[in-house]
Amino acid sequence: MQAGRMRERVTVRNPVVTTDASGQAAYSYTGIIQQTATVWAAVRNVSQSKSTTGDIQPSGTEQYEVRIRYRDDIDYDTRLDWGSQYLQVTGIENVRNLNHELRLECEIADQ
Repeated sequence: MQAGRMRERVTVRNPVVTTDASGQAAYSYTGIIQQTATVWAAVRNVSQSKSTTGDIQPSGTEQYEVRIRYRDDIDYDTRLDWGSQYLQVTGIENVRNLNHELRLECEIADQ
């Protein structure tokens, strides 16, 4: 991992889980939010792909690859605040299983 490529600040947020009247878990990112840390990250938009002719084709959703230093509190419920955008974690890779760097696949999330 090259620290010089981590030029963006993202805030790691985990939801507050409550139980609704029917006993179902309800995840809330509004109101009181458990903010765990603000970390340096490398953020890259990966939502475009190339066709067989080499033309760039946009995909249906905005997808990002986010690289951060290893943290053990990241899971699929984690949300990253990046500027004015909210990124929902959809994939987690512990690069080379060394507990040194995480590669996160993310999508734009609703507020």
